[in-house]
Amino acid sequence: MKKILGLVFILVLFVEAKQSITLVSKSFKEVIELDKNGNRVVKLVEIKKILPKDVVVYKNFISNNGKKEAKNMVLNNPIPKHTEYIEGSAKCKNLCRILYSVDGGKVFDDASKLLIKDGDSSRVALAREYTNIRWILEEGLFSKSTTEVSFRVKVK
Repeated sequence: MKKILGLVFILVLFVEAKQSITLVSKSFKEVIELDKNGNRVVKLVEIKKILPKDVVVYKNFISNNGKKEAKNMVLNNPIPKHTEYIEGSAKCKNLCRILYSVDGGKVFDDASKLLIKDGDSSRVALAREYTNIRWILEEGLFSKSTTEVSFRVKVK
């Protein structure tokens, strides 16, 4: 499980002008607690230990430290080994298009178009079969601003 904690994200940024873009990646464990009224509340806590069936949230903070708006940015993330992507959990703070891969990041497509060979036929890939996520940020990132993308996985 140490490999999950030490995961290094792959960042691929394409920008129209030379920019100073930074990426900070953080991971958290989801913990369910009860509030003072006995209601279940999901909290994100620092990861000290993870076990099978735990849910881990990966957040990527992308900052434009340059003087110009950064455009045409693309961020690629592998789904960590020994985990399964949780369907529908990939999110963007700003407007973006989310694509997935089932072949280690060679080909990306919309979830509904990702096919897996199943004998003589093909079927739509299941979320647990995804190996990578790609965010295409459709809005520019203004100078001195930050945006966020995230996803959740369940530890096998």
